[in-house]
Amino acid sequence: MAIVAAALADDGEGAAALLEPLETRDVCRVAVRLAAMAAHALVAVAEEGGGGRDEALAHWQACIIAHESRRTEE
Repeated sequence: MAIVAAALADDGEGAAALLEPLETRDVCRVAVRLAAMAAHALVAVAEEGGGGRDEALAHWQACIIAHESRRTEE
């Protein structure tokens, strides 16, 4: 949860520091679980609002691309 809190606070360095002591395989597992949790939450919210899974995932992908584009501009 501390990794998520750091990431939400836009503290990528802090989140990375929390992952640093872990082995690569464990870091990969954390990343996959966090991505799955985020996707599940996004789909659940979309379905509650009457939207569909594909629409929610497409929106999420667009948000990620926009976020990464802003980060590379900095």
